[in-house]
Amino acid sequence: MTKTMPIPSWTDAFFQALSYSDATIALARYWHSLPREDGKICPQRAQFQLTAIAPHLDEIYLSRWREPGELIVLACGSKLVEMLGEDITGKDIFALSHLQSVPEQVQYYDNLRSQPCAGVLNRWGANMSERPFVYRTVQLPLLNKEGEANFFIGTGVIRSAKKVSDRLSDDKNVSVEHQEQVFLDIGAGIPDTE
Repeated sequence: MTKTMPIPSWTDAFFQALSYSDATIALARYWHSLPREDGKICPQRAQFQLTAIAPHLDEIYLSRWREPGELIVLACGSKLVEMLGEDITGKDIFALSHLQSVPEQVQYYDNLRSQPCAGVLNRWGANMSERPFVYRTVQLPLLNKEGEANFFIGTGVIRSAKKVSDRLSDDKNVSVEHQEQVFLDIGAGIPDTE
């Protein structure tokens, strides 16, 4: 399911309303404060310094889009490693997902890239240790040297640790499955996904 939201106010209240952590609020503040070159809507990856949000690195992840349709995790905070049950640094997120959800995930990230916007994913699934969970991630785009939105910085927050095994596939290699996608306008509009 895809939802769209009107232009959000990049304030603490916005992320608090989404029940995000202090790390998400700090990340959004820092991302929003970075300079944009030549009227670009997103900061460049080179402008983003992980050390600027050092107290929150345990909840932060950084990923990079690679053609054709790979999303490689470049950094994965310790709280995310604990939540997932495995360090996925260096791995392709799409390769860890349900095969039937990969096209939807590839399209979601392609939408974030082609019309730069932020995103929120609510996911349910099983972690690498087969433990069911529900969690929410936020994705904020960063530009490469060529001005393309090929990097995503974000946080992950557990929404529920309740048993959701009735919604899990029998496939024991499953890590996550999409539940809901939300696009957030950062100034360039949002993709037409209708």
